[in-house]
Amino acid sequence: MPADSPELKLAQRLAAPYHRPGQGSRPLSWRSLPDGGMVVISADGRKLWFTLEEANSAREALGMEPAQPPGLPPAKPAKSRASAISSRPPAGTREGKSEMIVLPPDLKHLEEKIHGKVRRH
Repeated sequence: MPADSPELKLAQRLAAPYHRPGQGSRPLSWRSLPDGGMVVISADGRKLWFTLEEANSAREALGMEPAQPPGLPPAKPAKSRASAISSRPPAGTREGKSEMIVLPPDLKHLEEKIHGKVRRH
C-alpha cells in the first residue's frame, strides 16, 4: 500500500475524528467493502466501520469520485419441492387454525378406544 494511495487518504480522513491525542494519524489497516463503505483499523487498534454515505462524503471532501451502491443480485425463483413429488398443486397449510376431524360412523369404535386409553392414566 503506497503512502499516498487514495484509499489511505480516505481511511485517514474517515478515522481522523476518532484519533486519540498523541497517536499517529496513519491507520494500521483499511479495506473497502463490497457495498462501498470502508473498514479502518485505527492507530490504536480499534476497528471502525463506515457506511457508503460516510465514505462518499469523505471522498467528496478529498475531491475523489463517489462510489456507487452495488446493484441487487437478481432474485432466483424459488423451486417448489411439491412439484417434484406430485403433479398436483400443493395443499394449503392449516397452521394456526383449529380443526375438528369427524370420523365416519364405521370408525367411531377407534375414537372410543383412544378416549378409553386417555382416561386410564
